[in-house]
Amino acid sequence: MAAVTPAPRPRTSPATARKSAELRVVRVNNRVRTVGTLGTIVGSFMFLLLFMLAGLHAVLVQTQATLDSVDAEISSLQVQRNEALAQLAWHDSPDGLAEAASKAGLALATDVETLAPVVEGDLMPPARPDPFAGVVG
Repeated sequence: MAAVTPAPRPRTSPATARKSAELRVVRVNNRVRTVGTLGTIVGSFMFLLLFMLAGLHAVLVQTQATLDSVDAEISSLQVQRNEALAQLAWHDSPDGLAEAASKAGLALATDVETLAPVVEGDLMPPARPDPFAGVVG
């Protein structure tokens, strides 16, 4: 058999040689990128809007809690008022007046007498100058 000597391998492959031929130097892009800036502004605005909305929600919840506590206080005061009115009605009733009179030591009258109004001039003058001089009290 014949001896075959290997052929020397080229340093660059044909595919790399084509790629290097396609590469070129490009100048720096000095245009301002507005998409990223606009996205940041919109994102910041949305964050600020949501933060303000959360703050408003917190204020509303606080105000509602205050209103609930005032409403509960009003309800308890209405219950106290109704109890006081019921107690007043009891004391103004005949049974309540009789109970208060008996506690004060008053006794029931034995006979009932009707009082008639006296016309001015029909009264007799007092028997002595001061009719209440002998009353101690």
